Amino acid sequence: MAKPKTQPPVDPYSPEVIELMVECRRGWRNQTNAVRDMAAMTGLEPDICKVLLDMNKGMTVTQIRGYSKEPEQLAEGKKRKAARRLPS
Repeated sequence: MAKPKTQPPVDPYSPEVIELMVECRRGWRNQTNAVRDMAAMTGLEPDICKVLLDMNKGMTVTQIRGYSKEPEQLAEGKKRKAARRLPS
């Protein structure tokens, strides 16, 4: 019995797919190309990929990633500023 030559599907929330979603959100990719690429990467149906991309319309890039890509100095400054605003 021959083994199928299909690739194992990629997790839809792997870093590569998340960055593809971010690129689509920022406007660096149009939705048609993003759906095609996501379907090729994950093995999901194109309709499901379109829904995943549509769900991100109301989210910011930080919310999509789950973290912020900012320099450590900037993050520390934001933490200090937030700590000063909190009432003691």
